[in-house]
Amino acid sequence: MGTFTMAASFLPSMLATTSFLSPIFIYIIGWILPAATFAFLLLYIESDDISDIK
Repeated sequence: MGTFTMAASFLPSMLATTSFLSPIFIYIIGWILPAATFAFLLLYIESDDISDIK
């Protein structure tokens, strides 16, 4: 029973300290992921020979 109470008390404290991750994921999904996708697609479209990309 001791490990269950320790895990039950650890989970809320862990979730409270990771509450800042939500705004970070918003920027990652909203800005960084589309920018990386557009950059890859631009390089792919503009390449002369498609076999150059591995």
